[in-house]
Amino acid sequence: MYPGVILAGGGARRLGGNGKAFIDIAGVPLVQLTIISFQDQVNNLAINSRDSKIFSDFSIPIIEDTVIEDGGAGPLAGISSAIKWAKTLKNIKTHVAIVPVDTPLLPLDLVQRLSLDLSINNSDIIMASSNGNIYPVIGLWSLALDSYLDKALYKGVRKIDAFTRLFNVSVVDWAFNSIDPFFNINQPEDIILAEKYINS
Repeated sequence: MYPGVILAGGGARRLGGNGKAFIDIAGVPLVQLTIISFQDQVNNLAINSRDSKIFSDFSIPIIEDTVIEDGGAGPLAGISSAIKWAKTLKNIKTHVAIVPVDTPLLPLDLVQRLSLDLSINNSDIIMASSNGNIYPVIGLWSLALDSYLDKALYKGVRKIDAFTRLFNVSVVDWAFNSIDPFFNINQPEDIILAEKYINS
């Protein structure tokens, strides 16, 4: 098993600007739903946030971004912080599993299938996709990318694809007919849809 980090540093501008972690979905905070679907797939779990104080009631490690910018430095900064945390753990693994906080329907075989692909292709980054739609923030990221991320972030790189195109990337796809396993919450109406999915 690999260590895992939930990225919860976004500002959620389209949802009031207070972050997504504590949005209520069917009576449960969004971050808790993501924890429930993710925690048994990893051997260590942490949350990445721009403000650790909002997670003071949680018993799992909270990792703050090492790159500080007004409005946040984006998911690459969170991934960089996740890699640095994973490198401090005992029995260090080669990769860390990353998911965003706004994906409450994560498949329970996510890390298993990503790690199977890693064993075959030995990629730097293994991304998840659904019906061909790639989610670069959902995946396994090599700890060996640490210094490269530092340099990229220092140079102002913020878009994930501007960074990942320089490395060996593979993609694992989940096919679906009705409910996207990587459905994420960006708009107010997505909250209603998520509650429908969870209660179905």
